[in-house]
This record gives sequence, structure tokens and C-alpha cells, in this order.
Amino acid sequence: MKKAIPFFLNVLFFLHVLLAFLVLFEGHLKIPFWVQPLGRMHPLILHFPVAFIVLLVVLNLFKKQLDPVSFEKINYSLLLLTSFTTVLATLMGLLLSLEGYDSELLTLHKWVGIALCFVIYASVWVYSCGKVFRVLLYTGLLGVLVGGHFGAGLTHGTNFLMEPITAAQEEVVDENTPIYTAYVAPVLKAKCTSCHNPQKHKGDLDLTTIEAITKGGENGEVWLAHNAEESLLLKRVALPLEDEEHMPPEGKPQLTQEEITLISTWIEHGADDKVTYAQLQENDTLRQLVADKWLKSFEEKQYAFNFVGAEAIKELNNPYRTVVQKSPTSPAVEVAIFGRSAFKDEYLNELDKIKEQVTYLSLANLPITNGHMKSVGKLRNLEHLVLNFTDIDSEGIGALQGCTQLESLSLSGTAINASVLEHLQKLKGLKEVFVWNTQLNADEIEQLRTKLPHVIINEGYVPDPEEELRLTPPTLVNEGNIISSGDLISLGHKMKGVSIKYTLDGSRPDSTSVAFEKAFPLDLKGKRQQTVKAYAYKEGWLPSNPVSYIFYDRGLVPDAIELVYPGVLSSYTGEAEKILTDAIRSNEKVGFSKFWASFNKKPLEAIVDFSVSTPKIKEVVLSCGLHYKQKKSPIEFIAIWASDDKENWQLIKKEGFANESNLDRLKEISIQLPEQSYKYLKIVGQPKKDNTLRVNQLFFF
Repeated sequence: MKKAIPFFLNVLFFLHVLLAFLVLFEGHLKIPFWVQPLGRMHPLILHFPVAFIVLLVVLNLFKKQLDPVSFEKINYSLLLLTSFTTVLATLMGLLLSLEGYDSELLTLHKWVGIALCFVIYASVWVYSCGKVFRVLLYTGLLGVLVGGHFGAGLTHGTNFLMEPITAAQEEVVDENTPIYTAYVAPVLKAKCTSCHNPQKHKGDLDLTTIEAITKGGENGEVWLAHNAEESLLLKRVALPLEDEEHMPPEGKPQLTQEEITLISTWIEHGADDKVTYAQLQENDTLRQLVADKWLKSFEEKQYAFNFVGAEAIKELNNPYRTVVQKSPTSPAVEVAIFGRSAFKDEYLNELDKIKEQVTYLSLANLPITNGHMKSVGKLRNLEHLVLNFTDIDSEGIGALQGCTQLESLSLSGTAINASVLEHLQKLKGLKEVFVWNTQLNADEIEQLRTKLPHVIINEGYVPDPEEELRLTPPTLVNEGNIISSGDLISLGHKMKGVSIKYTLDGSRPDSTSVAFEKAFPLDLKGKRQQTVKAYAYKEGWLPSNPVSYIFYDRGLVPDAIELVYPGVLSSYTGEAEKILTDAIRSNEKVGFSKFWASFNKKPLEAIVDFSVSTPKIKEVVLSCGLHYKQKKSPIEFIAIWASDDKENWQLIKKEGFANESNLDRLKEISIQLPEQSYKYLKIVGQPKKDNTLRVNQLFFF
């Protein structure tokens, strides 16, 4: 043991020097991907120093009950082991924090951990000074308690400790409580706020209050009122569990199908955080959902059938079919099949392997015909079936007589007619049917209500025949809005028979404006941008609100472009090279990841190839974006380098923006160059520390 101690002390010295080095140069570190797994072992290792420090304190409190010689050997050996595991856990935690985590709580946790690490190491060197050693030891115990508290706040939320007490004090929910407060917010609190709170706001997103949610995060707004399909929250939830962008992350409690349906319906209703159950009309979809699933307290339904093995579920999952267990404590299985063009009969037939367990099945927008319904009819425990916009008709519903547990049936957009009543009457457990956009007229729908008094017939929005509805604005058919002068511009509308009129001089279009008949060439007239304003009109409808489309001069097109660093990317953004040259300049809110390539810890470093065309270039323009919270410039400098061989680079121009107070200037940064031909240009954009440079497009003139 005596021979091992010097070696141990040398190892401890090296690790603490390494820790000090990493702390001092943290802002300049670039952690390679193969080191990141070490950082992610932090939660695994940190329990050792916690246990060892507590054990050391207990051992020293009862030292008089132990043999002095044995105590010294055990105490010093345990101290060395404690110091070793503490510095190891601290190093791993520091590496983990460099992956992009950013919050006040993380900062506190990190610095308490680093301080604790050096306190324990100091106790090794003052071990012979009994009083000083004990002071450091008890300080270390205090550090464990404080650091552990901050760490628990990161993983479980800041209110984790007192949550049982505060939950008991919460107000009783009734029909006059806002639906957001009563039902939506608790779902977010249970499944989302452990990572998205004021202390640990991943993605610069806080989901603890409606005010914070309204602000959104670095990827834009959380949800879009009346548009659940395009709402970022639901897009992330719908991603495959193994996708790194799926939320909540794998290993965290996932949203149930009921919770997703609730949030989706609430968003489609308008995402109003003030509307209450009592204020909703009787036939309102949101009211019916809350009444059926949420207003009444209920226990998880018990089933008599057995669980499906994990391997069987795994085998049934593929890119076009998701099969998931309803909850860890329920044997029920939920299935959704996607992709009309990729659909195969076996995707449905193979469910025969789990026909007892399937309680939810979505076949929406698939080429499902009456012939396929025989397979569906075998799912005798099916409770919820979605057939929206499939190719079935009333006869297809007859095959569902074996689904004796069926409660909810969605038939919107199908070819059912009045004869469907005969088949629906045989489904004795049926509670709700969705029939909007079908061949059923108002009288036939009323007959369904009369003949099926215990079934909710949901026909969606029924317009007043005397009411004139407003058209939606025209859409841009072109793929991008960056063009060369003379390129064709095409406008369109989803509704047939709609006429479009437009202007090119910036004025509001009206009935006297030019009518759009076919794609027309747009002359930029030497300007960098040109606005097209248009509106749609049709007899019997209110004209649409005018819409503006801004087209930008493409300028000189490089032969190729490559990035040294990929930037901060996700499955929503694609590749940064594509974003910077995709001929789409976004006017969306800054931070919406589909349109912005972001750079923070590593700079934008784009190498642009003009070696084939070798045009004369006198200006480089970066279309940039600022986060809505941005108060100061996020950019340190922009530098332009030139080369004939991509090896010997010469600095042509460098401009600093660290102290730029006119933030509007940073939205379109123009760098003037000596006018000449360049084979290769390297554009370097350096973000300031703890800031993000967002770039939408590169232009060359």
C-alpha cells in the first residue's frame, strides 16, 4: 500500500492540473465527438464521491470506537479514493456541460462541483493537520449537499423536493378553470419542464409559464394557434423515439396518446390560455374531449389480455408503421401506419400477430378500401379507429362487427353515406363518430343523432349558408425567393376557380390591378430586391387579405461551397451548406431552424469556390438574424480571405462588429472587397463568447 500511495498522489496531481486547465480555457475548447461519451458517464460516476464523502464524515465522527492504526489506514485510503472519484466525476461533468447546456442552475452546479473537488484534494495534503482536515471534510459534506441540490434541480426540476407538499396545496380544478391551467400545463410540468425551466432552459426554451412559452426558444414558437400540424412541440413529440430531436428524450416519461390529443385539440381550438370548459359550446370538439377523457378522474383501464413481448413490438416497427405499448403498466398497444404511396397490405395484415392487444389504430390518408376492413375487423379489442380520408364507403363499416369494444370511429373525408347508419347501430359500444367532409347531408347527420342517441356525432365546423367566408391569400409556387432578373414568378391558390391580382410597385392590389394568368418574368431593374403584392378573389367569397412576397437578387453563383464546421444542426435544418445556398431567404422569425444555420462555440468558416467561373467580385453579403432577446451584437468579426489554391490564404478584409450598436446593420452585413477575380474565398464569421451567429444566405456581387 505504501508503494501505491506516491503513484496515487501523482495521478491526483495530474487530474487536478488537467481540471484547472479545462476550467481556465473552457471557452476555447473544442471537444471531439469521441470524447463526449466520457462526459455522459457523469451521472454514473457522481454517486461514488457522494457516498465516499458521507462515509468519511461518519468514519471520523466514530473514530474513537475504532483501533487507531486501523482507522488511519482506512481513513487515508478512503480519502484518496474519494479525491480520485470526485475529480473524475467533475471532469466528466465539465465535458458534459461543453455539449451545449446553458442555464444558471448548471453554472451553480458546475462551480460548486469544481470547488468541492479542490476542497477534497486540499484535505489530502493537510491530512496530518487534524483540525484543518476536519474543517475541509465538513465543508466537503456541505458542498455535496448544495451541489446535489442543484444537480437534482437540473434533472428533476427546482421544485422536485417540495412538489408533494405544494401539489397538495393546489386549487381544485372545476369547469371554470382555464383548460390550459387545468389540463395542458400539468402535462407540460410532468413531461417537459424538468429540462425547460428558468434555470435549465434547453434550446433557450422555458415551458413553466404561458408568458415564457409565448416567447418561444431558439427554434421558434412552441405552437401555432389553429395549426397543430405545424406546431414545433407536436412535431418533436411525433419524431421516432430514437431520434435525437424527439421530445421528451429517450429515457424520460413520454406523452401518452391522450395527452398528445389534448394538446393538439387545444392548439387547433386557438391555444387560448383563458378559455374554460364552461365557456365552450356543447358540440365543441375540445369540450367533448375534456368531458370524456379529462374532466372525470379515472384510473387506467384494466385489460384481460396479456402483454406483447418487446421483441415482437420491435419487429413490427418500421419507417411506415409505429407500434407502441400504451403505457408501461398496460398491455394495450397503439398502432399508426403512414405513407400513402409506400403502403403495403402486409403493414395491416401483420397486425394479426397482436390482434388481441391493439386498442388504437390510425390508417388516415392511406389507400384503405373495403377489402382491407376484414383485417381490421379481427382486432376485437380495438377502441379507437381512425379512417379519415381513406377509400372506404359505408359497406366497409360492416366488417367492424367483430370490434365489440370500439368506442371512437373517425370517418371524415370518406365516401360514407346514409346507409352507414345500419352498420353503426350494430356497434353497441360506440360513443363518438367523426363524419365531417363526407357525403352525409345535414338531414342525414341529424338522423344519425336521432337513431344513435348515445353517440356523439361530430360534423366539425358547419358554415352558415348566408355567411361569406374569406379566402386565404395566394401562395408562391416558386421553390425559392432568390432569383436572377428575368426569372419567372408563379402564384397559385389551393381552391379552384380563384382569381389573383398583383402589383409590382409596392401598392396594395385591388380590382384594377394586373390579373395573374401565367408565370411572368420579374425584372429587378438593377435593384437588390423587388416586392410582389397579391390577393385572391372569387364570387361568393370575401377577398383574401393581401400578401407580400419579397424577391432578392441572386448575384454571382459560386461553383461550390463547403463548411469547415457544420454549425448547430438538427433533423429540421438539413445541411448548413444547403441552407446558405438554397435560394431561400427567410422572412420568418429568427431562430426557426429550418432556415437558419447557427454557429456558437465554433465559427462560420465557409470556403467558396469560384475557380471555374472566376467572376470579378466586389462585395460579399451575409444575411444574418438576431434572436428576439438579442440586445447586443452577437458577432465578434467577419473576415474575408482569398486564395488561388485553398492552401495559401491572404486576408482581404476584416471588420469588427463586437461593439456594433445598430443591430439592424447586422441583419444584412455587407463587406466591400477590392474588385477583382477570386478563385477561392474563405468567409469567417466569429460569434462572441456565449452568443450565436445565425446565417440565412450568402450573396456575392
